[in-house]
Amino acid sequence: MSKVKVDIFIPMGSCACQFSAFMDRVFAVLTKYRDQVEFDVKPSFSDEARKFKIGSKGLVVNGSEVFPEFFNPESLEKAIENALKA
Repeated sequence: MSKVKVDIFIPMGSCACQFSAFMDRVFAVLTKYRDQVEFDVKPSFSDEARKFKIGSKGLVVNGSEVFPEFFNPESLEKAIENALKA
């Protein structure tokens, strides 16, 4: 079974206080799927982040479903579960 790919975009080089609450919310969901998800942390001030229209924080599931900084954790769980079924 292939793993679900999650790209996490944060403002690299900024104080961790700028993105720690966001990362806490992300990992609260990802740890539930730790054996089924792989993730990368990437800079939000990059061409890739701009391609997904991500501001300073956000994440992308399997290169297509974009979640903003203030995402709904249940929506992220549903996206991961749907990707696992695909």
